[in-house]
This record gives sequence, C-alpha cells and structure tokens, in this order.
Amino acid sequence: MAGMSGKGYSIVFSSRTRNTAELAEAVREALPEGTCEYFGSVNGAVGGGFDSDGNRDHSECSIANGNNKSGFDGSNGRGYAGAGCGRTSSAIPASETLFVGFWTNQGVADRETQQLLGQLRNRNIFLFGTAGFGGSEAYFQAILDKTKALIDDSNTVIGTFMCQGKMPHSVRERYVKMKEQPDHMPNIDAMIENFDKALSHPDATDLKKLANLASEAIEQ
Repeated sequence: MAGMSGKGYSIVFSSRTRNTAELAEAVREALPEGTCEYFGSVNGAVGGGFDSDGNRDHSECSIANGNNKSGFDGSNGRGYAGAGCGRTSSAIPASETLFVGFWTNQGVADRETQQLLGQLRNRNIFLFGTAGFGGSEAYFQAILDKTKALIDDSNTVIGTFMCQGKMPHSVRERYVKMKEQPDHMPNIDAMIENFDKALSHPDATDLKKLANLASEAIEQ
C-alpha cells in the first residue's frame, strides 16, 4: 500500500499511566497538523468518550482543524458514521492511516487496543507502545509480533515503536514487601532494578526516535 503523503491520518491511543499519551503527543507534534483528523483515546474512538484515566477525550485535532470530513466508521473500518467532536458512540476514525498507541498487558496490547485493531480493514497502521518491563529489543519485538498478529491481512503495518514506561510507585512498594518474605521470587531484585530504570521513560531519546519514525512513515 502506498504511503500516506498528502492524506489524512488519525492518532488513537490507550494510556493507563500517561506513558503512551506522551508518545502520542510526540507523534502529533512530528506530523503535519493540517491533515490530522482525530487525536484521542481508544475509548473515545470505539465507544466511551473517556480515556483510561477517566478523562474526557476532546479529539483536539478535529476541533482545532475542523477536519472531520472523513467521518468515522462503525461497520467495516471505512466510511462515514457521523461527526460530533470527532467521534460517535461506537465508531473508529475513517482515516486511511492510523497511528495506534497501546500499553502492554500480559505481553500484548491492552484489551481496548485489541478491540480497535480487530475492526480495522484496508488501513496503513503505525503501532507504538510502552511496557513497564523491558529494555530488551527482543522483548519489545515479541510484544509487537503478538499485537501485529491481531491485525487483519488487508491492513499494512507501516511502522512500529516501543519503549519502557514508568510504573506507579505502588508497584515498587509491592515488590519491596515481596522481598521481605522468606520465600520471595529469586528475581525480585531484578524486578526492583527494572522499576527504577523505567522511571525515566519515556525519555527525550524515546520521544525523538518515535517522532523520526513517524515522520519517515508519513513521507513514504
């Protein structure tokens, strides 16, 4: 499938702790503003109007640009299904190209993102995500491979990106309590070390790398 130069795009993401939201902002800043048709949460796109932190999604691209002409699809992934702040109650953006962000749950994209990806047909898809554990490219690639397996073959994956994301402090507290137990897991120290390493992510290097990849994808 050809690149998306000169065509509209949407940025749809799920962000439990705002890590993936930071990535989504980096994508939006890197791409041409005038052709952004939707920017918002997966929940707002497929039937909620709220992100996973309970904040109402405002679909800023559609509001700022008045660029919701492509509408949304509530059936086969393409076509018009109404407007109204860039969403319908059970619709997905109809843009030809979607930048889809997710957080990792049990080694794959979160449930809401899985639901979205399963509905898409004949799209260009750029996947980006965060994981609390990681630092290993092989681990990130395994998550991406499992997530890409959920995408229908009619779509084209035009790019991917993953990085670590900081976790709530309550996670570290739980690890410390686990370590106090005489029969704690043998890798508990590594888990605590990983938590501390993740605190700085997504960092400036992560955001710049993603921005460059997104720019390259749109220029194909």
